[in-house]
Amino acid sequence: MEVESSVSLHNYFGVLMKNTDMVIDDLTLPKLYKIEYEWEKFIHGKPINKDIVPKLIYESWQRSMEYGVNPHLNNRQILSSEEIKKQISDSKSFIDRFGNIILALQRIAKKKGFNIQLFDNRARNVQVLASSYLHQGLELKDMFPVPASSSEMDIGTTAISIALRENKSVQVLGPEHFNKYLHDTYCSAAPVHNSSGEVIGALNIASYSYKQNKIDTLVLVTFLARILDNVSFTMDTLDKLGIYDLAISKTFEYLPQGAVYIDNTNSINRYNDKIIDMLNINRQNIAPELSKYVSMLLEYDTNDCIEKKEIFLDIKGRRKSFLMSTRKIFNEKYEDKVILLENINPNLPGNRAIYTFDDIIGNNEKFIEMKMLAQKISKSNGSVLIFGENGTGKELFAQAIHNASPRKSKPFVAINCGAIPNDLAESELFGYEPGAFTGASANGKAGKMEIAFGGTLFLDEIESMPLNIQIKLLRALSTSKICRVGGIKEIPIDIRVISATKKDLLIEADKGNFREDLYYRIGIITLKLPALRERKDDVPILAKYFIDIYSKEYDLKNLKVEDDFLKALSCYYWRGNIRELRNVIERSIILLDDEKKLSLNQLPEKIIKAYSYEDLNDKLRLIKDKKSTNLMKLGEEIIIDTVLNEEKGNLSRAANRLGISRPTLCSKINSNEKLKNIVLKFRLE
Repeated sequence: MEVESSVSLHNYFGVLMKNTDMVIDDLTLPKLYKIEYEWEKFIHGKPINKDIVPKLIYESWQRSMEYGVNPHLNNRQILSSEEIKKQISDSKSFIDRFGNIILALQRIAKKKGFNIQLFDNRARNVQVLASSYLHQGLELKDMFPVPASSSEMDIGTTAISIALRENKSVQVLGPEHFNKYLHDTYCSAAPVHNSSGEVIGALNIASYSYKQNKIDTLVLVTFLARILDNVSFTMDTLDKLGIYDLAISKTFEYLPQGAVYIDNTNSINRYNDKIIDMLNINRQNIAPELSKYVSMLLEYDTNDCIEKKEIFLDIKGRRKSFLMSTRKIFNEKYEDKVILLENINPNLPGNRAIYTFDDIIGNNEKFIEMKMLAQKISKSNGSVLIFGENGTGKELFAQAIHNASPRKSKPFVAINCGAIPNDLAESELFGYEPGAFTGASANGKAGKMEIAFGGTLFLDEIESMPLNIQIKLLRALSTSKICRVGGIKEIPIDIRVISATKKDLLIEADKGNFREDLYYRIGIITLKLPALRERKDDVPILAKYFIDIYSKEYDLKNLKVEDDFLKALSCYYWRGNIRELRNVIERSIILLDDEKKLSLNQLPEKIIKAYSYEDLNDKLRLIKDKKSTNLMKLGEEIIIDTVLNEEKGNLSRAANRLGISRPTLCSKINSNEKLKNIVLKFRLE
């Protein structure tokens, strides 16, 4: 069983090979020309100069001649479909151990213009066999062309054949190959060993260019071969100890991603705690819930490995985005798979918008009007200014506009102007060149306006933007060009600007805090979002929405909600708007008792008082039609009734709140049968 090389292994080898190719400089060329001349003499049966041709090469030429290899023919034998299957069967353990690693190395090497190849101890190309291994059962016409081998007996002198024979690292350069068809190939090879030190294969680096380079590939191939030796030793040791599965399980726990291992039937083999937390799975019900998510993840999967593909999952009623990667695993004759998940923080600026108009909830007439206007303007490219108090959903609207616009596939970059120190605001928005200021990155940095190219730039709390930056922003929006801090080059930009504020910018302009000309540039279209207290008819709708979200998050089923709970929420002022409502709902669910019923008991005192005063006002409104001689008495009864209920029959506290003495309160209660019953009720409790 062998896991395909991880991202970290991929990056490690990528750095190692960054500047690598064959080391054949101009000083080597005269020597190669001389060797080619000696090769011509050798194949025509003439004596050669052994001081020019290395001893190992000359001995290999002799063996190649004895084997009857034709030096002028491209005589590599290509295997049939059945022969390929037989070789795969013969080399299966070798392929299982190294196949995925060498395929990963090969992909990296190709980008650098050379090949890395792994051969078994019979000089058969393992990565070609490994690739064919994935295509078993295909017709011959569909198979990869697989050469029989690269041994001396088949194609003459090669670095692979000498490394296998001599058990040492070697180079075979151009005309040192016995076969003329390989004279433009430059190779370095090193043997690979098992845990007992026996040669089980060879690693080869090949190039078709003699120009370059800086790192000797003989050193590199030797180093890589030693790594494979270590892999072989580790695998042999684990097999002997019988703890391979344990090793994988422990590895899973240390992975930075959430991970789940599935077999060829898509059954879950193992998983780590991180993926359980990421998917918010109930630990009492892991198997069915994880299986459900695995089925969703496999819908994103293809035959090839996925590398950090953005996907979306519904997690307890919330749409959440992740980066998904997959790794193939060879297990016996089947192909298993590991799925890796990484969190994406939607609040990080410069990434993506996740909310749409479907996420904007409410039936209030004024609110619906704003939503319809936002939907209409989303199709245009005009700048939008969203006005609203904190917590009214300004960024929610901005994201929805972006996702309904032609720019939806491009970046949505958010920046909070009030959260950035004044001295950093310019570089954050426009970027900076290398060395622009003390502490600047040596590579420079792109600003938010560059990052948002083609998409939307959301400027939250724009009223907090420094005046000097406002001037530069106005010019950038007017010319569609910016200049980085410390730079002179103008960089074109293509962005739609959506701004948000909680202040009247024209009043701020009159105070000298905001540029009026910038206001008209960013406020082509203005949306004014109503505060939650102005749309109280939406409070129960929003409350039920948040109750549904948090009941799923806290795994609460059959949750009941009393009418008084929702009525009380509708009576409150909601200074913090929707954000405050959401926090109150979560708090209430956390404070639930065993009855699983949301009631006034879970609400903060300030909301209960607001509800009581509203209830009192309702009662007072009912006595308006009574005779004027009774109004004072009825009003007094209602007020005392309300306070006694709030204080749960405690006469001292009730008298204190009413501003009268306790004896006076007792006198009023004794003269009113209804009030006496209230006190009696609480005493019986």
